[in-house]
Amino acid sequence: MLTRLKKTPVPLALRSAAHGLIQSCAGLVMVAGAAVAAAAQPAPPIPITPGQIIGESQLEKARCVQESEPAKYQRSRAVGRLYTGSSYGTAWRVGPGNLVLTNLHVVGENPDLARMVVEFDYEESSCDSDAVQPAVRVPVERLLASDGSADFALLALDQEAVDSGVLDAFGYLGLDTRISEVGDPVYVAGHPLAGPKRISRLHDDGHPCWVTEVRNNGRTDFAKYNCDTDSGSSGSPVIDARTNAVIALNFGFSSGYNAGAQMSSIWPAIAGYFDEKLPEGSVPVEQPGVPMAKPGAVGVQVPVRVTQVDGQSPVAGAPGEQLYYHAPTHTTITDVSCQSGTTQWIAENGKAASCTLSGAANWTTAQSVALRVDDTAPDGLVSDGRVRLLSYTGQIRGANNLALNVMSRGPGEVQSLRAQAGNFQAAPLHSRFPEPLTARAKDPMDAAVVGADVTFAVTDDGGTGTRFEGDNQTPTVQTNTVGDATSPTLVADSRAGTLQVTAMSSGRTATFHLRVVSQDGDPTDAVEHLSVITGQGQIAPEGTEFPLPLTARTLDEGRDPVEDAWVTYTITDDRETGTRFVGADQTPTATTNSHGEAVSPKLIAGNKSGFVTITATSNDKAATFIIIVGTI
Repeated sequence: MLTRLKKTPVPLALRSAAHGLIQSCAGLVMVAGAAVAAAAQPAPPIPITPGQIIGESQLEKARCVQESEPAKYQRSRAVGRLYTGSSYGTAWRVGPGNLVLTNLHVVGENPDLARMVVEFDYEESSCDSDAVQPAVRVPVERLLASDGSADFALLALDQEAVDSGVLDAFGYLGLDTRISEVGDPVYVAGHPLAGPKRISRLHDDGHPCWVTEVRNNGRTDFAKYNCDTDSGSSGSPVIDARTNAVIALNFGFSSGYNAGAQMSSIWPAIAGYFDEKLPEGSVPVEQPGVPMAKPGAVGVQVPVRVTQVDGQSPVAGAPGEQLYYHAPTHTTITDVSCQSGTTQWIAENGKAASCTLSGAANWTTAQSVALRVDDTAPDGLVSDGRVRLLSYTGQIRGANNLALNVMSRGPGEVQSLRAQAGNFQAAPLHSRFPEPLTARAKDPMDAAVVGADVTFAVTDDGGTGTRFEGDNQTPTVQTNTVGDATSPTLVADSRAGTLQVTAMSSGRTATFHLRVVSQDGDPTDAVEHLSVITGQGQIAPEGTEFPLPLTARTLDEGRDPVEDAWVTYTITDDRETGTRFVGADQTPTATTNSHGEAVSPKLIAGNKSGFVTITATSNDKAATFIIIVGTI
């Protein structure tokens, strides 16, 4: 028997991205490797957050659309209700294989795949009936890819179930990877309130709902639209009414309208799972590559594609229409390549440029801009530049990122140094540490750096007297064929306490945390449970400090707090936001207090918006924090 679904409190920071989670204490029956029919489940009566209905509700039963617009109904059959094991959302089949898309905030960073299932054909049997027909339920096999900025998760369904043909009648959806324009007609199919399938195709005025705004946050293209959704619609496809291909992935409510990340931003991240070919039924758009440059580079060419919706026909332009470029940070525009019949302009400060049509003509695909990269440009993706196709009235017809990957170091140079072995050791008084310390050096291409000098140095603030064997207390070791440099053995002295050893190479560092213990041993070994206490779900604007540090709590086997245990905080998935801990140590280790709580340093939000995942670890136990840079 199912228990009544109830409201779940949602952190304020997640209010615009997490409106589809409806908690349930009930488990659902799932048969691995097979699709089974399940009894109809009642729709939960309470949404988490109100406001996704734009005016009056125009949500329609899927079957009520079947007669008047059979194409919309048929496309909606590829949409299913997703049960994560504790919550509901919407997912949909991409292409003819076993892959489905939904929101990352629906499944979470560490999903319970053993309980996750997608229920297809969960809808009323007719327009006039409230009786819901049994759903076809297919287990989820794997989480293949996800991204916090675009809030997507690509899931693989159980291959045996898909191969059985049980989903053939429901079809699949293709993708429209162009950037949509204001006024484009769209419709949304999903499972609001975790109930039977609903289609939203009309606005209150009786006309098809449409895209009301197109924008970009520096990394991801978004669209807003006046189609109705509700809690549980997270993960629904936003479908272009002309091509019946998916233009965006619905994630929530933003500033008076529902909103989703456009497929123009999602497709490059998942294309590898489709052999780089858009699935059948898609609308292809050529994707420009992202060039790479070093700080100080001049004349770096960045291509721009101007492509019609079908990927072949030219884009018609009117007199006065222009391509307007805004240079990414740390760059200036040195040249712009325009097609014939256009007027070229570059701002004196190099921060903007344009190509303007002098008469009616078709835009070609041969457009590019040349950039100079500042000497001080940091490593990483610079993607806050923009190119916009503007009509003579200033209305945006289309837009793209102007992205550049900056690498200060070349292949063979040390780009990163990390603790590979020997970290978090403990040694008794007057004894040798069990392992030497090993640091691994990688270059910008993530390849091992051979023959790099790595210097080790002890920082003994705890006064333990720990030293390297031999006279040299700052030994320098060269990396081997896999990029590893291994220190001499460390020897503990007569005082218990903690210490650090820093490995350094070419300005990169790796920090090892060690402890000298008495006969009582290392308290960290007693940690059996690690949980999130405070700091989860915070939001901070770009370049500002997050309000709270992160706090995790350790408990032993008897559920008592563990004092003096180590908890290490690591940014495990930054999504290129540039978020960092305050201070030089980017894998800080904190010691628990008498309540078993370890408090991290504060974090500073980077200059790109998106989700950031931080993992706390202690004695091989882990707890995950998700925080958000910027707002959508």
